[in-house]
Amino acid sequence: MTDRQQEILDIAMELGYYENPRRATHGEIAERVGIDASTVSEHMRKIESRAFAFLA
Repeated sequence: MTDRQQEILDIAMELGYYENPRRATHGEIAERVGIDASTVSEHMRKIESRAFAFLA
């Protein structure tokens, strides 16, 4: 995982992105990091893909 992906994941966890119900959106994460929500979405897909590959 890249440093940027780790930063995004840390903020997502802090904001409650993976809680149920979800407490944060890609837009809220993006605002915190200072990037577009679409970029957060791309990072999250890569992060989750690595996590699922590790579990498989």
